[in-house]
Amino acid sequence: MDIIYFARRRSALLATSTLSALIMMPIDVAHATPQSAVTPPNAMAPASAASEDAGISEIVVTAQKRNQSVQDVGITMSVVSSEALANSGATSVTDLTGLVPNMQANYGAGQVAFNVRGIGTNEFSANLDSPVAVNLDEVYLAKTFMTGLLLFDVDRVEVLKGPQGTLFGRNATGGAVNFFTRKPTEQFSIGGTVSYDNYQTVRTEGYISGPLGGGFSARISGMLVDQGKGYYRNLTLGNREGAEKRWALRGQLAWDDADTRVNLTVNAGRQTGTLQPYESVGVYTPESFATSSLVRCAAYQAGTVRGNDPNCVRGTDGLNPGDNDPYTTTGNRPHTVSNKGAGAILRIEHDFDNATLTSLSSYQFFRRRQHEDSDESPGDFVDVDSNNVQKQFTQELRLNSTGSGRWNYVLGAYYEHDQYTNGDYFEVGYGAGVGLWSPFTQKVDALAVFFHNNVELTNTLSLTAGVRYSRETINFDGGTYAGSGVGGVPPRPTTIVGPTAVTTASRTDDAATFKLGVEWKPQLSSTWIDKLMFYGNVSTGFRSGSFNSEFVGSIDALTSLSPEKITAYEAGFKSVTMNRKLLFNASVFHYNFSDGFINVDNPSSPIPLTVNAASIKSYGVEFDAEWRPIRQFTLSMGGSWLRSRIASDISVGGQSLRGNRTVQSPKWTYTVQGTFDQPIANGLDFFASSDANYRSSQYFETTNSVNSLEPGYWIVNARLGLKSSDDRWSIGVFARNATKAVYRTYVNDLPDLGFLLNIYGNPRTYGLSASFKL
Repeated sequence: MDIIYFARRRSALLATSTLSALIMMPIDVAHATPQSAVTPPNAMAPASAASEDAGISEIVVTAQKRNQSVQDVGITMSVVSSEALANSGATSVTDLTGLVPNMQANYGAGQVAFNVRGIGTNEFSANLDSPVAVNLDEVYLAKTFMTGLLLFDVDRVEVLKGPQGTLFGRNATGGAVNFFTRKPTEQFSIGGTVSYDNYQTVRTEGYISGPLGGGFSARISGMLVDQGKGYYRNLTLGNREGAEKRWALRGQLAWDDADTRVNLTVNAGRQTGTLQPYESVGVYTPESFATSSLVRCAAYQAGTVRGNDPNCVRGTDGLNPGDNDPYTTTGNRPHTVSNKGAGAILRIEHDFDNATLTSLSSYQFFRRRQHEDSDESPGDFVDVDSNNVQKQFTQELRLNSTGSGRWNYVLGAYYEHDQYTNGDYFEVGYGAGVGLWSPFTQKVDALAVFFHNNVELTNTLSLTAGVRYSRETINFDGGTYAGSGVGGVPPRPTTIVGPTAVTTASRTDDAATFKLGVEWKPQLSSTWIDKLMFYGNVSTGFRSGSFNSEFVGSIDALTSLSPEKITAYEAGFKSVTMNRKLLFNASVFHYNFSDGFINVDNPSSPIPLTVNAASIKSYGVEFDAEWRPIRQFTLSMGGSWLRSRIASDISVGGQSLRGNRTVQSPKWTYTVQGTFDQPIANGLDFFASSDANYRSSQYFETTNSVNSLEPGYWIVNARLGLKSSDDRWSIGVFARNATKAVYRTYVNDLPDLGFLLNIYGNPRTYGLSASFKL
């Protein structure tokens, strides 16, 4: 284990390019990245842990498929450490959005889709891949429902902003969110954490890691979440909903023989329990519902409708929730989940004299089964059963230079084959009426070759250039049938009335994407500026085409979607000043986006259909700063301004979308974190941390309907406690959403069906936590 690197890790300081999330928590040498995986750069390298305490530590990342200081990478990125996640109380991948400016997450129907700088999705159909790629240990996870079992034993998360298609493969049009797990260690270590909160939730996480002999080492880690009390009260059933139960295990076996390193990872997990239900708000006047001459109520038209408004009733039952409590629901059937996943990753590295050859093979399986009461009313009106299976194989082979010369390169090839099977059923009257069943199979074969290199022209000036050629074939077979009755596991219609849109189709798309960049690191003699870099990039991205095929009522609605394409321009600087006590980074960007996927209403479908929009344009500014005046205290912050609009004259229901804001694109976002760690007695320290994040108003639908506009809000988290000075144990109290902010995380405005659906963020939670290691 490299001593300098361990000293950096032990300081628990995180200097990022878009976010400096700094949290003081016990750090274990077993959790530091092995020397074989990360070699710290020489810049700003401290001579000892004591000297490191005087300033901001350096963070090593792999944003360009090689080890670099985050301050030496000429792109905008955020790095979130495991300590930052723990101190903010993060329990889901969606909690990353509170630590990263200009990043949102759409969470609905069990799917998590990230939105970065106005590029994202709120698509209902699970067969459509997100434009923000999610990678686990550099392995791409294609579907948005595959992230629910990721967040445990994580070393760090790197959020790369802007197109990353050159190096990070498929569907990285808007960026990439890269999770890196902790690896087997050369020293034996065992540890764990446990917490308990006011919703009777027990969260545990543990690991055991160490050498086996003969160059082998291993690590076993796992997590278990058992929530005894749901966040929501069901007024119809008299019980509670929204209680998650999940477990996951990850085993790793590593072998290191000087020039060759092998790491095999296997994982499995399951999620059960109940999901967050909808708040179903009425949209019609009671009088018009009684006479079947439906008229939308005034509060709905004004965007002020609430669950306790007697003048606005649902089109399903002529009722409303009856109160304005966002954490009550009136559905007659609970939202249930039974998801499971498993997979394996084999990483092989071999060092030559001047390069490293890496093979990365992976197989991932995930099955999603969920039931939702879509109208959330006391009777059987509309329910949806989701049944999705993803089987995915990926293989990447690349050759990296060692990074020791003026020319550094990455040359590689990538292949992916995945098979997605859909069996979702849209039930009317729980089978009493005719609903829609969408059984289809979608297969993808994706092949790419890429070359990325950086050339140091002088000691201060370097150029970056990369290109990737991608060719993808998507085969589709199946469609949508009208049917009635409910039977079987998973549920499906017992009577098929007939097909509404069924086809066998194929499309092949290819694209050459590129990146060109320049980095300038002026040599300075100033005693005030420790490190400075200016950078500029132009890059392009490519998101796969697909098929709009979920619950389509006509063959015309079963459309073939052209690929999204983007050209992005970015410029910025990174700096460390005041003897490494102050970090300040900033960037500006402009995106030209063509054929972007957006959701629109269609009379032949009960859910919004996905179509291509001709053009989307985004502009923005971002900054982050970190100040560490003394060893015990650090203040970090980051912020952004964004303008993201639909530039094409596409119409929905006779209304042009030109000039509308893209979904989940708040104009302003801001994050701030403060940490304090102070010895108070021999062998005992007091620690405290707090973080807050703000996002201004945003729309959840491309129509920018007044009811899909969410006002701005703050979320505040806090944590404090005691720990041993040698980091062997800690105990503390925590609070998430301490100010009890009420905000929506998902909106589906369905006036033609007679209701508005809302999902709210979790209420305030507080509790106790403890950790140990040996």
